[in-house]
Amino acid sequence: MTAQISAHGRIVAEVTTRTTANGNQMAMARLAVNLPCNNADEGQATYWLGVVAFGKQAEALAKHSKGDMISVAGNMQLNQWAGQDGVKKEQAQVIADSVISAKTVRPSGRKSTPQATKPQSNVPPEYENYPFNDEPEF
Repeated sequence: MTAQISAHGRIVAEVTTRTTANGNQMAMARLAVNLPCNNADEGQATYWLGVVAFGKQAEALAKHSKGDMISVAGNMQLNQWAGQDGVKKEQAQVIADSVISAKTVRPSGRKSTPQATKPQSNVPPEYENYPFNDEPEF
């Protein structure tokens, strides 16, 4: 039995790419996804979701960077590992069947025009210094 998931969130660290042993492209990222939460002060909580993509979806994911908003859909699985302290840890991750960029979705249907401005970080302040200690190796 498999669990399907669709999620929309912000990439919280640079996308990592690798080539598998059989020569296929692979990309990995972490998303911060806001979920409704009755007990949270603002009515929502952040859920950290790992994303793994292969082939064309890996190429699409690799075009993004920290701070970008994306939507992903695919099979959900649980990744388990031992942290540096030896404690067993786990994180949900999605094996992406689709990666959709918020960069390409414009409600008005118009293309944006290039602006000659200084590049700004897309990362919200609350994610800027997110600790990535004991991250799993996908």
